[in-house]
This record gives sequence, structure tokens and C-alpha cells, in this order.
Amino acid sequence: MTMPASVVRTLVVLPPQVETLSGSLSRGRAGLLGGYTLDWTWSPGDLLTGRIAAGVELQGPDTRLEGRIEATPFAVSAHDLRGRAGAGLLALFPRLAVESCSPRAVVAIDSLSAGRRAFAAQGAIETSQGVCLDRNGTEIPVPAMVMGLSTQGADANAVLSDDTGTTLARLAVTGERMLRVTVEPQGAALVPGMPSSAPTSLAMPF
Repeated sequence: MTMPASVVRTLVVLPPQVETLSGSLSRGRAGLLGGYTLDWTWSPGDLLTGRIAAGVELQGPDTRLEGRIEATPFAVSAHDLRGRAGAGLLALFPRLAVESCSPRAVVAIDSLSAGRRAFAAQGAIETSQGVCLDRNGTEIPVPAMVMGLSTQGADANAVLSDDTGTTLARLAVTGERMLRVTVEPQGAALVPGMPSSAPTSLAMPF
């Protein structure tokens, strides 16, 4: 566990967002695009309990998030994710239709988990009002929003609402390994070119 973190490059193909690795396998840092860093700390003793548990912290010019990640042979989960996230994180996802955004998010997620046939979520993410630019330079006004996370049976659910309480979209990750997304007319109206005369629904197996 005291081996350099850079040895990971010889074991797996890292995503292009990872620019540097430093520290050790048990306590290290990944340097990401845009000046962001991801730090982790974990104890090899956790392997004796059949799990890996690591404290993680994501930092950058506009972001500071910390929490705990756990993995067992049956599920992967995140706990107590807290902090703020800036729109600069969008640069880590180059295929997004949005070029840049000004809103920031406050993250208060108690838990997220993904198993073979069960998913769960609890907490909330609040974003401020602002403006996004698409790749054509078109400004898209964005209202203040709240995404509430909850669990029902083996399904993890998310409901996105604006600051008036109007539901904009719903998302469910089901125990049947289906991703279901419903965009309400009020939410579709925020996306240029998207039909907003009726709810739009999408279901994809994974």
C-alpha cells in the first residue's frame, strides 16, 4: 500500500481527465484537468472486513467536496458527500452540449449506492440561478433549482424542481437495471429546441 500511486497507470487505462498521480496507493492525489485535484485516504485493514473504504476530497478553483466511498463484492456506495461544486467541473465532461455555466451547487448527499439489483439515494443538491452557454454561444437562463434524492424499494429516484416548487424532471434508476427519465414541459422549456407541449419520457436498460 506504500507503492507509488503512479503504478496505477501500469494496471489500468486512466481517463484523459487524469493528468498526474502522486502519493501512494493508500494516501494519494490525482491531478485533473482544469486545476482540480482528487485526494484519497484508505486503510488496508478494511480489506479484512471484505470492503474498501476511502475518504475522498475533490478541490478546485470553485469546488470543495468531501465524503466517503465504500466498495464490497456486492455494491459500491458513497456517504456524507458535502460541500460546494462550481460549474468549472463541466470541463471534465467534454461531450456535453453546454460550453460553460455560472450557477454553483451546494451538495448535501447522505448516501448513494449501486448494487447488482438495488439502488438507493438520499439527500439533495441545490443550484443557484445563472446562465449557461451552449456550444453555439447561445445564452440559456437557468433558474435556481433543487434536486431531491430518495429511495423507494430497490429504486433510486431524483426529482428536479425550480425555486417555486414546480417539477422540471424526474429520474429513476431501478432495481430492474433501467434508467427512466421524464422531462416535464416546464423543464423542456429551458432546453432550446426541445418539445415542451407534453412530458417527454425515456427508458434505457443498462
